[in-house]
Amino acid sequence: MKKIYGNDPRSELTMTVKELRDELSKYPEDMPVIATWEGVLAGITQDGFSIFNPNVNITERQLHIDVEYYG
Repeated sequence: MKKIYGNDPRSELTMTVKELRDELSKYPEDMPVIATWEGVLAGITQDGFSIFNPNVNITERQLHIDVEYYG
């Protein structure tokens, strides 16, 4: 796990790509993966993947997955 905003004590934690792969390996390969937030279900597609480069508050590059176009 890594902090989203470096060493900021208020920063939330997030999984690394390796941790996510390890966790997903426990599930059937053909099982759909859905993002959810406040009752909204969103599919995940490779078109939503992008690398976010650091700015003043972020200490390293991050993989962002945009699920705004749900449905």
